[in-house]
Amino acid sequence: MSSILKKASRHFQNDGTVQSMATIKNVIAVLSRDNDFMEEVLDSFSVDAEQNSIIQVGNVKSLLEDIAELDDKAEKLDVRVKKKDIYLETMLEEEKALFMLYGITEPRLLKKHKSDSLLVETRYSAKADVLDFNNLSKFANRCRDEHWDELLEHIQDFIRRNTTNEEFCSARLIKLKDEDQYLLRAVTSDTAYKNYGINFSVLVALLAMNQYVIESKDNVYIDEYHIDDSTVYLSFQLGSPRKISENLELSFNLILENDEIKNSAVRFNGVFKLTYKSGDKSSYLLLKPRSFKDSDTLSYRSDMLTYTHSMNVGTVHEKMSKLPLYISKYVEQTVENADAIIDIKNPSEVKDFIAEKVRRARDEHFIKHKGEVLAKLATLQVDSIFDLFEALRNVEELFGDDIMSKDYWRSKLHELLLYRGKDNGGK
Repeated sequence: MSSILKKASRHFQNDGTVQSMATIKNVIAVLSRDNDFMEEVLDSFSVDAEQNSIIQVGNVKSLLEDIAELDDKAEKLDVRVKKKDIYLETMLEEEKALFMLYGITEPRLLKKHKSDSLLVETRYSAKADVLDFNNLSKFANRCRDEHWDELLEHIQDFIRRNTTNEEFCSARLIKLKDEDQYLLRAVTSDTAYKNYGINFSVLVALLAMNQYVIESKDNVYIDEYHIDDSTVYLSFQLGSPRKISENLELSFNLILENDEIKNSAVRFNGVFKLTYKSGDKSSYLLLKPRSFKDSDTLSYRSDMLTYTHSMNVGTVHEKMSKLPLYISKYVEQTVENADAIIDIKNPSEVKDFIAEKVRRARDEHFIKHKGEVLAKLATLQVDSIFDLFEALRNVEELFGDDIMSKDYWRSKLHELLLYRGKDNGGK
């Protein structure tokens, strides 16, 4: 389902200049909105809110402008209600519904609406999440399709009259500034779930990357981001490319992903860019390893670093402080694998091998692109490694801003190229 607000998306080639950076005061001014943990974060990172020092990450200024613009378009609100007091009024099409929230104690809503009840329309998975409190989601869909409205109303009334469950939850609401109606976009735990939303996760990421720049003397700039009312995908490019061989360079990106309406983890993952140069031409691939080896536990982890919505801010900071170590280990392993990936003797056969794997792909996000991916691969002639890079890069361009499909493609491509190199000795 599409987002409530139009997504802000930007791509940058390279801008690590001071003019594209922002002061800590500017960062705080923007990211303190819808952020209940600002003071705790600044204290954990030992940041003085009044200092005018620069966050040494390029393109932050544009990021802050887009976040501020999105925040100006909507009001977000968490409302504590009893689960039994979320009452289904009407089933709608496209997995939407109208719910009445009873027993509201939120002062702003009481003052504005002069009532302790509020009618809200659902977005995202909120309809199914609320109905599943009583295992009603699938049955309610059937009642809608069969026009059994009276039956569903009777069941709802029965549940509300007879339930003794006094458990509370947090109803996450959003209201567009030019509209009167509140939308219910999620229900979460009112105790275990902390609102580590977009602004919180971006603030933590920027402060962590600033510390990384100071400690490593490396250059960091934002090269891509996609943000809407509930999700953020933010890509940081770290440092200058490393020369792997005469024709090959490697650079590294750190990706922040957070979906604030889901009770899951904020994730940091690595993506690396392999650039192949042939004469005065160059092409590149973006690859995403599915896991990397944790040097502390000697085990493999799927995400470089995660923190959950149940952790306290101190624990989040402790985990983020390990980011420089994880980055260095990740890059080290990537360099080791680069030779195997590039040791390809028959590029045309590799293209056919990848096309066959695409035909068998079953990923729910990627599957809608299969036809155009196969058609694109079929039209491209591959006689050299440079041609192979160009063909695979052209495929990624088909996905546009579909982040889930890009992630799948980058991970699958890394797996296939690495397997092809190690298992077949490049043949």
